Amino acid sequence: MRTIDVNLPGRAYQVQIGNGSLSKVAQTARAIGGTKASRAFVVVDTGVPTHFSNSLQKELESQGFAVCIAHITPSEKIKSIETYHRLLLEIASTGHTRVDPVIALGGGVVGDLAGFVAASYQRGVPVIQCPTTLLAMVDASVGGKTGFNLTVPNGENEPTIYKNLVGAFHQPSLVIADIDVLDSLDARYRRAGLAECVKHGMICKTIGSGHEKLMDWMSEHLDGIRSFDASTIEELVARNVALKATVVMGDEHESTDAKAGGRMLLNFGHTFGHAIETIAGLSPDASDPSLAPLHHGEAVALGMVAACHSSVAAGHCDSSIVQELENILQAIGLPTRVAGLPQTSEILDRMMRDKKTAGGSLRVILPIGRGKCTIVDSPDVNTIEAGIDSIRA
Repeated sequence: MRTIDVNLPGRAYQVQIGNGSLSKVAQTARAIGGTKASRAFVVVDTGVPTHFSNSLQKELESQGFAVCIAHITPSEKIKSIETYHRLLLEIASTGHTRVDPVIALGGGVVGDLAGFVAASYQRGVPVIQCPTTLLAMVDASVGGKTGFNLTVPNGENEPTIYKNLVGAFHQPSLVIADIDVLDSLDARYRRAGLAECVKHGMICKTIGSGHEKLMDWMSEHLDGIRSFDASTIEELVARNVALKATVVMGDEHESTDAKAGGRMLLNFGHTFGHAIETIAGLSPDASDPSLAPLHHGEAVALGMVAACHSSVAAGHCDSSIVQELENILQAIGLPTRVAGLPQTSEILDRMMRDKKTAGGSLRVILPIGRGKCTIVDSPDVNTIEAGIDSIRA
């Protein structure tokens, strides 16, 4: 089993990566809670095969925990204050105390919601993140970001969902990434998870600290990544978690300017991506509208393409950066264009609601070279429009 340390003052924890690592959760939960811990609140993604949650429950019970399981069928709509409230009522009904752990078994939506329940219930209880998607393993489960979306009425149209506007930083006590669980994912979810890996490759030289060759490694191992070869994927997860851990240790609360290598760099592609992710009816394949809505990783892939084209339009980077990005995204089956985008003004409005705006001005992460990105405050609106228009099919 691979172990990566996230060394934060007073909140250090490990990310354990390997086959069958879920079997370690119960013992760790007991060690975290000590002898006084008596309950475990487990939030489970309904897409996770039941034998994983059943095994987890039995092992927790063998450690003396009374187990309550809450199920979530994840979507951006369900990542809401209503779901958060339901989970709070459920955990309160069990008599959960401050020493009892919350355990998240699922993808990013489950991890964010369960994490925020743990952050806010009784002003904070331990949480163990057990990501079951590639995307959650390499990104969402590490770093302590938790929360939910806000759904805002929009007249006669579909309500507008603003991503992750409510939340808190609440570091996990442990992250367990069991590679075996990834076998249960369909091909589309696997591809979506790879988007965050590509994002890390696009910022790897800015991060430094031994991560500069991540994009090169991914390019060299593209066949194993596409075929989801087990050993290649384990190494991919480990390399990406290590980069994420480095960023989080240097800037836990996203307070450092990205020009200095801060956590905001991890938002590359996300300001554009979040603006289109929750738009109803968008499909990664224009010939198959039944695939709507976009998955998070698909939206991030499109957002990275838009950011690159914006950077080229602004004169910050060469067009070869765009070409390399589009080539690798297409090679792993992620979209670089999407049909049905609304007017540019609507997308710009959504982008202005992004958490990274400051003083009413848009902030975006743009590439300035291969593996290098920087923050741009108040970018020229024409360059942002060029980025948006570049992903129209």
